Amino acid sequence: MTLRPTLHDNGYKFLFSHAELVQELLEAFAPAGVSALLDYSTLRLENGHYVTPAMRRSEDDIVWSVELSGERIYLYLLMEFQSTIDRAMPVRIMQYVAALYDHLVRSKAVSIDDGLPPVLPMLIYNGDARWRHSAELYDAIRSHPAPLKPFQPRLKFWLIDEGAYGAATLEAMQRVTAAIFRFEHTPDIESAKQAIRHLAKMVAQSPYKQRIDRAVMQWMKYRLSHKLPGVAVPDVEQLLEGTDMLETNIDRWKAQAIAEGVLLGEQRGEQRGEQRGRLLGAQTAKQSLLLRALSRRFKHIPDAIRQRIEQAPVEQIDDWFD
Repeated sequence: MTLRPTLHDNGYKFLFSHAELVQELLEAFAPAGVSALLDYSTLRLENGHYVTPAMRRSEDDIVWSVELSGERIYLYLLMEFQSTIDRAMPVRIMQYVAALYDHLVRSKAVSIDDGLPPVLPMLIYNGDARWRHSAELYDAIRSHPAPLKPFQPRLKFWLIDEGAYGAATLEAMQRVTAAIFRFEHTPDIESAKQAIRHLAKMVAQSPYKQRIDRAVMQWMKYRLSHKLPGVAVPDVEQLLEGTDMLETNIDRWKAQAIAEGVLLGEQRGEQRGEQRGRLLGAQTAKQSLLLRALSRRFKHIPDAIRQRIEQAPVEQIDDWFD
């Protein structure tokens, strides 16, 4: 029996354990010509977490199989959430694909005599920096004499760099998966509200609404608790009815954060002077925003770093934001 990933494992693993969202992903983002060849009614979630040749389990992957021209092929989805780009990714992908083939042969799911099935490795990357490096393993190998070229491994993964797509491009795709990627890369509160509204609209218009709406809203609730800590997120049933309450809560949270900064400035201003109080209010608000941004990216902030931020002047905080 294949166990479905939970939100506690990885939000994207939870989403892409649903065949309808995998179909949407491939229809919108797969290499040109691939989607039209696939029989989506045959999508099957496979058992993932294969031990790689380096003897490490891959915990951030999910594997599907689907029929292409009557033959089953495998889709290897790898999710990458690190803030820095891993230039060794082609090597990792090679290990994962080799481990998948090893599993298929050892479990007798395929026969080597009949030929190995094709594999499409896809990397979903949602870091802030754009992916500038080659997805081809061969490009990572140093220059070598011509007689050695035929013996060098060649494997390429298909890259989906979420941040490389603008909000308008993602909205024009009219897909739930594109709306999810747009929400993940919202730069401010107003953009987040627009992205949430668009995501809810895409779910409502999806032909798979009855099968994916609850999963997507569960994911949104989970992500908002990390993306905007402190926002009162309605339960899934309320989100399914609409996002008006959520947008109201976001506005209230934003106003409260500003008010807290101003109030603290006024309280200190009574002791040190009105102008000084206003400066401290602005300073505190920016400190809070910077700490929240760092918490979102790195999760844990060392006490020494937190103390530096709390003692830094406004100008220094602005520089750190830049």
